[in-house]
Amino acid sequence: MRPCGTIVLKTTVAADQTLHMAPFVIDEIKLLGSRCGPFAAALELLSSRAISVKPLLTATYPLEAAATAFEHAVRKDALKVLFGVR
Repeated sequence: MRPCGTIVLKTTVAADQTLHMAPFVIDEIKLLGSRCGPFAAALELLSSRAISVKPLLTATYPLEAAATAFEHAVRKDALKVLFGVR
């Protein structure tokens, strides 16, 4: 993680964890927790097109171009790279 970056932790942790906290302070790293939300409401908003996710999509690749898609996904300018599977 680069200094002043943000880590989004998407998981439910049940076991005890050991985490060295100094880098969070020294490098001013922000830790943001994310839990599962109300899926029914989210799916309804998506299906009714009340929310547009198109601005979040950087690129779509066919499954045959998986290596290229993963190379694109790790670039700093990539937000979300999808596979178009039909």
